[in-house]
Amino acid sequence: MYERHGKPSGRKRTMRNMKRSILITAILLLAASPVLMAQQSLGLVEVRNQFPFAQLFLGLTPDGANTLSQGKFQLSLSASWSNTFIMSFRNWIDANWPQGRHPLTLADFRRMESAYPNTDLYFYDGETLRWNIRLHYGLTDTMELTLDTSIHNRGGGFGDGAIESFHNFFNMDNADRQRFPQDHFEVFLKMGNHEFFQDGAPGHTVMGDTSLSLKIRAPQPWHGWTVAGALEVKAPTGNSHLFGGSGNWDEQVAGYASRKLGPGWLHLNAAYTFLGDIDAMPGFETADLWTIVAGYELWTPHHKVNWVLQTEIASSPFADATDTDLGDPSYLVLIGARIPAGSRGYLTFAAMENVFTFDNSTDIALHAGYTLTF
Repeated sequence: MYERHGKPSGRKRTMRNMKRSILITAILLLAASPVLMAQQSLGLVEVRNQFPFAQLFLGLTPDGANTLSQGKFQLSLSASWSNTFIMSFRNWIDANWPQGRHPLTLADFRRMESAYPNTDLYFYDGETLRWNIRLHYGLTDTMELTLDTSIHNRGGGFGDGAIESFHNFFNMDNADRQRFPQDHFEVFLKMGNHEFFQDGAPGHTVMGDTSLSLKIRAPQPWHGWTVAGALEVKAPTGNSHLFGGSGNWDEQVAGYASRKLGPGWLHLNAAYTFLGDIDAMPGFETADLWTIVAGYELWTPHHKVNWVLQTEIASSPFADATDTDLGDPSYLVLIGARIPAGSRGYLTFAAMENVFTFDNSTDIALHAGYTLTF
């Protein structure tokens, strides 16, 4: 937060250069693929923003504009792992933190509040494993119903050591990870007169919220574009006190557009989501979300692999976080590969990274899943 204005920190410059390199490499790999044979579009990789706070709410799940044929089912089972380390007070840590690894205490946060009065503060260190079930059904050839639910596990995880070793091997900055215990879960938020503190995992595996959506596709293309719209509602079926969900209803309206472009397909998504509050964090005011997704998919020769490159921009769910990075839009890049598994199914593997802003989104997320149409 205190490095936000003026010259970027060394950590931000290093991370920015690395993630730009990843993005450029992905684009070159896609551009270098040979001319492809005609093949059915699979749409975008159906994985949501994995930022822990974003998972509490209804969010846009990227998709193509196509719908299932009448009477067809499509079942997707997936798991997404994410590691998040963000904080807004690196200058204070640089000036006050002792050598070695030490957990932050509530007394430390009180000292920060005294040093920076009337200033929002935040800290999140933890991992999330999210199991997701999505069931699509073709009501008609142009209408599709989707049921979505999830299971969450939040805690300290296991990936901190590997991430720090990766950074050290490539001589990259660890963003102060080395000052705190590895694989430890801790959260602190202060916005206005409201604060939230949790030291230790919120619980074991818990159910998440459940959503139901109806997508309607236009019967004819519009200037070469397949277009569709969707309405989605999230019900508070999860355990909100253990952060399985927000504890309230959310509603979303979304639009989808897809078309053949060159050897592959271009997909565009946009959504606006009306958010409820967070029961486990009383007093924190939420803000409605807008989300924009763009992606391109193509098949390799002989239909062995379907490659996807997609980007997402989304606003912050925190209405009060106006003077910190937590209130800024997040920018995500996903690179995915889908491999046919039998005549009716395929496997999905994907990696998601944040770019441009790093203290309002998960550092890295890995996704794997299986989709079957019947």
